[in-house]
Amino acid sequence: MLYENERNIVLNACREMVKSNLTVGSWGNISMRTSDGNVVITPSGTNYSKSTAEDMVVTDLNGKIIDGDLKPSSERLMHYEIYRNRKDVMAIVHTHSIYSSVLSVTDDRIPPVTEDTAMLLGNGVNVSKYALTGTLELAKYVVEGLSSNNATIMKNHGAVSVGKDMERAIVASQVLEKSAKIFITAKLLGTVNVLPDQDVTELMKMSDNYLNQWKNWK
Repeated sequence: MLYENERNIVLNACREMVKSNLTVGSWGNISMRTSDGNVVITPSGTNYSKSTAEDMVVTDLNGKIIDGDLKPSSERLMHYEIYRNRKDVMAIVHTHSIYSSVLSVTDDRIPPVTEDTAMLLGNGVNVSKYALTGTLELAKYVVEGLSSNNATIMKNHGAVSVGKDMERAIVASQVLEKSAKIFITAKLLGTVNVLPDQDVTELMKMSDNYLNQWKNWK
């Protein structure tokens, strides 16, 4: 099986996505860029609880299937467009998590409300413009919404998180959902205090060292 290790990483990320309640049913999709520039991506209409590593599809950045018997995710254009525009991104997690989806409907940007928001996601989480699912237009809007940050909320749709490896991408998606919940709850209580700009800049600088240290824990 081609890219066996990468396929297993994507499959395990799918299971973590379901375990973390970041999606329901077959919605959401995950991909990983290989060291030689190809993409391992979840198939369309995936039942993540029954999927195997062999079900994951290998394509190039133009969508040509290199290995796999199933059709790649319907959102593959979005994955390809992110990889083309963000050379630092090696993994992408697209979720339909509840609180992030609430903000996708209300069109509310998440400011840097907590330290982990700033460290993992960047200087806030933008809401990208709406376009029909699976289209190149949507893919371009998501890239625009991400900018140089590690997450964006997709208007009336869901959310996308990215990372330089799969572990970071998954953690970013978990922190995004946590941040969305905190932001919504704070708004209901009446006041949202945002971190100072200079502290956000410092926290973003700390991110890599923190995550490298965190990854060393067994």
